[in-house]
Amino acid sequence: MSSALAFKSTKWALDLATRLIKADIRLHRLADLTPEMSILFVVNHFTRLETIFLPYELHKATGLEVWSLADEGLFVGKVGAYMRAMGTVSTKDPDRDKIIVRSLLRGDHPWIIFPEGLMVKDKKVVDPAGAFRIFHRGIRRPPHTGAASLALRAEFYRHKLGCLAHAPSQAGLEEVLKRFDLSSFEQALSKRTVIVPVNVTYFPMRAGENPFVRLARAWSSGLGPRALEELSLEGTLLSADTDIDITLGEPIDARKYLETPEYAELMACGPGDLAALEENPRSAFNDAARQLMLHHMSEIYRLTTLNYDHIFATLIRHQRARRFTERQYRNRIFLSTHRILAMNPPRVHSLLARTYRDILYEDYSPKFHSFVDLCVREGLLRRDHKGYTKNFGLVRGKADFHAVRMTELTEVIANEIEPLPRVVGTIAEVARIHPRSLSEQIREIFLEEDCRLFEEDYARHRTLQSPPPKVGRPFLLSPKRPRAGVVLVHGYLSAPQEVRALAEYLFRGGYAVYGVRLRGHGTSPEDLARTPWEEWYESLNRGYAVIKSLTDRIIVGGFSTGGGLALLASARKGNKVQAAFAINTPLHLKSAASRFASPVATFNWLLERFGGGGLGWDFISHTPENPRVNYDRIPVSGVAELGKAMEMLERSLPDIRVPILVVQGTEDPIVDPESAYRIVRGVGSSHREAAFFARTTHGIINGPESEEIFARVLSFLRALGARRSSGDA
Repeated sequence: MSSALAFKSTKWALDLATRLIKADIRLHRLADLTPEMSILFVVNHFTRLETIFLPYELHKATGLEVWSLADEGLFVGKVGAYMRAMGTVSTKDPDRDKIIVRSLLRGDHPWIIFPEGLMVKDKKVVDPAGAFRIFHRGIRRPPHTGAASLALRAEFYRHKLGCLAHAPSQAGLEEVLKRFDLSSFEQALSKRTVIVPVNVTYFPMRAGENPFVRLARAWSSGLGPRALEELSLEGTLLSADTDIDITLGEPIDARKYLETPEYAELMACGPGDLAALEENPRSAFNDAARQLMLHHMSEIYRLTTLNYDHIFATLIRHQRARRFTERQYRNRIFLSTHRILAMNPPRVHSLLARTYRDILYEDYSPKFHSFVDLCVREGLLRRDHKGYTKNFGLVRGKADFHAVRMTELTEVIANEIEPLPRVVGTIAEVARIHPRSLSEQIREIFLEEDCRLFEEDYARHRTLQSPPPKVGRPFLLSPKRPRAGVVLVHGYLSAPQEVRALAEYLFRGGYAVYGVRLRGHGTSPEDLARTPWEEWYESLNRGYAVIKSLTDRIIVGGFSTGGGLALLASARKGNKVQAAFAINTPLHLKSAASRFASPVATFNWLLERFGGGGLGWDFISHTPENPRVNYDRIPVSGVAELGKAMEMLERSLPDIRVPILVVQGTEDPIVDPESAYRIVRGVGSSHREAAFFARTTHGIINGPESEEIFARVLSFLRALGARRSSGDA
């Protein structure tokens, strides 16, 4: 079978296979590859999978036939014949160097080489001093310099070909061209040899029962321990929702390592060029090969795609405290990631970059709990109702090399980022921060951010009708020793000033209160018109982060739409909050026009999309109850977002398990009082209270009769404290 046909066959087979596996293989940074390059891809080696899918993925992305070196143990029977047809060369092939050098001179196709020389199952590639060392046959040795030597040899020969081609007599040129199967010297001189570092990162890495293990057991009754280990991990990587990130680094020009004074004599053109070609110059390049190897190894690991498991595993490795609560782990994962992102690392997993705040916000996080469960299974952590205790007596790093991925996977994950000392140092520092200092730093981050976001939004969207800045700024009220903390959220079209009186009442009652500003509010209706409801929820979460830094006893509450968002937060955060209260919170609006908001918003979008902007129905004028705070124009798109938020709340009501208080005005002109009944009936909590007040306005938390509402909220909160003290909470 020809190599071209083999590639076509493999592409068909792997195209079919990719439909059957769940792993998401993503290739990054191909733009640096150019046609004049003769490429050696040097890749970290963790699984046997790389030998199969890397040539395929690179071929699929570049159209090039990518050949590779592979362990001699794979060249058995039909599989071995097929791999040879694919252009895969055994590491024990006596002609391997000649084949690769000739290919690099001709520029036929790229090569993949694993400079570590074998699968590094423990991902331990650096020693305590930071030098590269790979475990092999009971010892740790440096990575191979073979890839670097081959690249240098190819450039040495290319340079000498140039010397012969430009010599007046060109003596011996034809012989050399024939030796390397070159059609002309221009064919070689038009290329340059580069080494492209490649990092393959798997996330998440888990080992366990999977379809491939079951299939192997069905075919063979004598599945050995090593085969079981490899199938348990590698089969899970393929059959689970694993992200496989393949990141290419900047090409390293091999010629530059020969353009130094120490190689000037060797590289000089002269009468001995032909003899130099016929000799083996490899030994002459030892120093350059070692430097080039260190360069590409550093780049390979610099390109590791940082993920949640790296952060968590390294935190636990450097943890000195015997016990951490879940909240303390979450806080440290957040702060570590926050600091690392500020360092602008080359590669961060998209999920980590996008959702690391969610860890702090304490919404349900499958990735967090998956890693905790792994730590518990390995005996690294012991879990009880108070949190997690680290097992300092557990011996780590001593497992059999071929079993380590089964027994000490958390250790393997931490090892993977050891070659990134700044990242590891940052995580280690956060692991040792005192909890009080940790909370203070997180509080400052979110207070500064919330203030900055308001100032930026206000400056960008301010109009003549915008309320004064003090109306829209978020605020924090905190006694020295708060009974608990309240995340307090204002309503739609409003601003934090709307809930200020209630906040001050609760503050006088001994509670810390953060008055949240929902994005799009306190600025202008135009700002609100372009703000999705998810950003409102993110605003609540920033307030949650602030209050969480002050106390572990957290209540979420709000008025109108703010009450709905507070209830949604209590559904998503579960027992991380103690209780929730909602005042005049809508599941239904009385206004018939609100039912048409979503179609109108869609109609406006279509007009804008197809050039009819300005003809739609963007805003509705209205007379607000509190003109000092509320907008006097309602963005239609915003009402549509409000509808989405209410739909999300209604679906989430059964997930609310904490005590709740629902307060409703009986003659509310905006919110149908039926909403309060539906909320109370719909929640999953066994403790639910409803309080109805004869009020004819919507804004019942402002005005002369508001203190009666405040007192009802405060009595609910104090009763929570009493139940907690008696053990009934």
